[in-house]
Amino acid sequence: MNIAEVLKNKIETNQTVLTEFESKELLQEIGILVPGQKLTTSKEETLSAAENIGFPIVLKLMAEDIVHKSDTGAVKLNLKSKQEVENAYEELMKIPSQKEKKISVQKMADEPITELIIGMTTDPQFGPALMFGIGGILVELLEDVSFRIAPITEYDAKEMIREIKGFPILDGYRGKPKADLDAIVNTLLTISELVVKHEEINEMDLNPVFIYEKGLICVDARIILKKSD
Repeated sequence: MNIAEVLKNKIETNQTVLTEFESKELLQEIGILVPGQKLTTSKEETLSAAENIGFPIVLKLMAEDIVHKSDTGAVKLNLKSKQEVENAYEELMKIPSQKEKKISVQKMADEPITELIIGMTTDPQFGPALMFGIGGILVELLEDVSFRIAPITEYDAKEMIREIKGFPILDGYRGKPKADLDAIVNTLLTISELVVKHEEINEMDLNPVFIYEKGLICVDARIILKKSD
């Protein structure tokens, strides 16, 4: 995958939003772990992909006009059999959409220590700014995030992690396991490098990112490009 070419083609065809599937393919290309995934267009393909990836499975409805999938019921979690996958597929296909519908079949990720958000926005004055915080559905409620202008250093990344109020959760709060802080630092540095190199990227939202004692995995992602002039 040539990232520069993919982004250029998207902008030239006025597609400024990368689907979750495309966003995660791009992340995989820069070394960020994502769950095994396959895009399907029929029930048979979906069942076959589920068996190949291995249960438990997540099904997500992919359509350009469905952005907040969890709000519309477009995500089915922890499916453990062909029958459950079949039922979930039929329910997803009933969700109204004006655009072409596809299904993203994904491996269900293991339960994390906590969920994180790693993001990027473009400041009109300073350019790309990275964001880090406790993620998942609580992100807007808690607003527990830190920011830095890219490019960032390893020192910046470590500061961003320690600045949030939720840091004790990552540091082994009440006997819980300690999160792999090095994995977070490396991911922040990788995203910083990506957005500095590819100025076409306007916004990124990796949420949730599941953090473990060893490593992390990006469960959902969205990348938005700048509109062509």
